[in-house]
Parts: sequence; structure tokens; C-alpha cells
Amino acid sequence: MSGVFLTQSKLCYSLSRTRGSETCLALFILTMHKFKIVVIGTINKDTIIFPDGKKTESFGGILYNLLTLSHLGKEQVKIYPVCNLGYDVYDQVISQLKNCGNVELRGVKKVDFKNNHAFLLVDEKNQKEETLKNRVPPLSYSQIKPFLESDVILVNFISGIDLSLLTLKRMRKNTDAVIFMDVHSLTLGVDDSGKRYFDAPRNWREWIKQADMVQMNLPELTELAKRDLKSQQEISEFGKYILNLGLRAVLVTLAEEGALMIFDRKVRKSKGSKVRRFKDATGCGDVFSAGFLICYLQTKDLTKSVDFANYVAGEKCRVSGVEGMKKLFDNIWSVRLPRTSSLRAALRPETQCRKKRTQCEAGR
Repeated sequence: MSGVFLTQSKLCYSLSRTRGSETCLALFILTMHKFKIVVIGTINKDTIIFPDGKKTESFGGILYNLLTLSHLGKEQVKIYPVCNLGYDVYDQVISQLKNCGNVELRGVKKVDFKNNHAFLLVDEKNQKEETLKNRVPPLSYSQIKPFLESDVILVNFISGIDLSLLTLKRMRKNTDAVIFMDVHSLTLGVDDSGKRYFDAPRNWREWIKQADMVQMNLPELTELAKRDLKSQQEISEFGKYILNLGLRAVLVTLAEEGALMIFDRKVRKSKGSKVRRFKDATGCGDVFSAGFLICYLQTKDLTKSVDFANYVAGEKCRVSGVEGMKKLFDNIWSVRLPRTSSLRAALRPETQCRKKRTQCEAGR
């Protein structure tokens, strides 16, 4: 199997250079093996208030991760959410997730607390002011322990208190899984009214050291740096500082400008693309991390993974909330796959051997 994996990864890289992320979407799924992905964090209830006064009521948080992983990974992945869910929304959320045949729900615990409810006020520049009502308790190590034998553990700090540092350290010590961390609300505090503000913990380096890869947006990176990072060079230099804490990659999302990845003493800029019929950027970071992992698990190619993540995150901007995501990804499949249907034959090992026998022999 490993020989086929190497050959198909090289093929994906070669073809995607000329056909873009749409081709990769087809190739990743056509060539994927079964993977176990654990997602740790919190599912929010979201009320999004737009500049014109319109509101969207939806669920969010790690639900964006789960649905993206489910729709893109299909039968080739098994997804295990580990989270506490408030009694007031438990039935609604579970009914949504039960529609995903590749999501296993035994790590979702109903708790005797009202669920996190985030009120997101969006301004004309698409910046958000968040007020958080209610918070479910942090996850315990005993809740996470049964899921440590996995390929990837995605830790997404939605509330900022999703789990303690001690729990995270115990998790790191007892798993060989790749730990991908979305720093997100770890950089935020909350005042007595529930309003969120930047307030990263002084020991943030200890949190990040437990991960193999970390993701954050530019404001979050700036909060860690405690200074303005105005140029790509300044962003890259601080990213390298974080990388030297012992990570494989640091990913910085830059909204419409795309994303910057710092890895292996290199800097990769993945350019953003213009989004047709833009609606809402809420959840784009969560879709980004899920898209990145779907790609990385199969190809182990960081460069292709950040480009693919950028592509699917941009597509998410075309819908608001999670309700339109299945249709969105179904449309990606129906529109993009016919363009690459001829690649199915190219993925057959015997076809590759006829075209380039020496490459196949080397990959076995």
C-alpha cells in the first residue's frame, strides 16, 4: 500500500500544478485511505448579526470542523467529536450529526449547563465583536483518553476553556497522533458582560508546545506577539519564533489575502481568491483547518494542504451558518468532479506503470 501511496501523492502534486485545488479535491478522495480524526472543542449556538440588521441563527464552533471533515472525507474517514454539550441544545445538535454516517458520537456528553451561545456582531469591514453567554465546563482527561489512538487530534479552542493545560499535556504525553491546534479563543478573555477581548495567557508558549501544528489568524498572532505585525516579513519572523518552540508548521490565515505557512525554515504564501457571492466568513477558519487535515493525511504535503485549505475556506464564505454546507460541498463535487473524471484511469496502478514503469517500480 505504501508504494501506491507514494505514487499517487506524486501524481496529485503533478496534476494539481496545472489544474488547481479542484483537481486535488477529486484526487484526495479518490486516493484516500481510512483515517481516524478526533475533534476536541465546543459546539456553539451562534447568533450572527450583520451590518444591515439581519440575523442568522445557527450552530457553530467545532460543528464547522465536523461537517467539513464529514462532507470532504466521506467514507474514507471516521470522525470522533469530543465535547460537552448543553442540555438545552443537545437534541438539536445530535439530530444534525446523526445525518453524518462517518461521525461517531460517543465522545459527546450532555451536561447540566446551558450551552455556549455566541452573539457575533459583524461590521462593514467584516470584523466581529463577540459576546458569549453561558459556558459548558472544560473537558476532563478521562473524556479524551478513549480517543487517543488516532491519526490526528484537532484541538480547536472555541471557548478558550475547552480543556486545561494539564489535560492537554497529559494528552500529548499519551498519544502518537498528530496534534493540530487552532489557537483561536485561547487568545481571548471575557468580561462580566460576556464581551470577548484579546487577552492571551502569559504561558501561551506552554500550550502551543503541546501541538505539532498550529493555526491562528493575524489578529491572534498579533496578540501573542504583543506588537503590530504589519509586513509579511514581520509575520514570518514571529511565525519562525513559534515554529522554533518545536512545531512542524505554523499557519496564519489572512482573510481575503489567503494564508501564510512557516515550516522547515521556509515561508509559503497561499494567495486568496475572489469569492463569488460572498455572504459570511464565520467558520472559515474551522473549514480551513478541516480542509488542511483532509489533504495532509493523504499526501503528507504541507504546501498542497495549505492551498487546498485556502480553497475550501474561500468556498465557505458563500454560505452563512452550517445549514448550507452540505449543499455547498455537494455542489463542489458535482461541478468539479466531471472535469477530472478522466483522472480515475490515471490513478489505476497498471495505467501508471504503462506510462512510467520506472516510477511505479521505485514506489513499490
